[in-house]
Amino acid sequence: MTTKRKPYVRGMEANWWRKLGFYRFYMLREGTSVPATWFSLLVLYGLFALKNGPESWADFVSFLQHPIVLLINIITLLAALLHTKTWFELAPKALNLIVKSEKMPPGPIVKLLWATTIIATAVILGVALLF
Repeated sequence: MTTKRKPYVRGMEANWWRKLGFYRFYMLREGTSVPATWFSLLVLYGLFALKNGPESWADFVSFLQHPIVLLINIITLLAALLHTKTWFELAPKALNLIVKSEKMPPGPIVKLLWATTIIATAVILGVALLF
């Protein structure tokens, strides 16, 4: 059995996300995928340049030193930090840790995640600079 009535379709404006600060921040956070894509392509370009020999690698390094590329990479770093911050704030909501019959507050979990990130970054930088 089918009905002859048209289904109700709620209208959606193109700028729906501009009305509330929460939605604007949501769109900004989702927009961090664009710089992440840039970084992924940049790493692939670097890997192929490394594979193709010293001249190709020198071209890649000179590409990285271009002012516009430096600016894009700084924006990418800021976007990654924003995404990391929001992800670390979300993690305790998904993780339900019970300690002594009480739910663990989000503060220690977020601090642990940031400490792990800082330690991993320091180790990677140390290995990269020493070897």
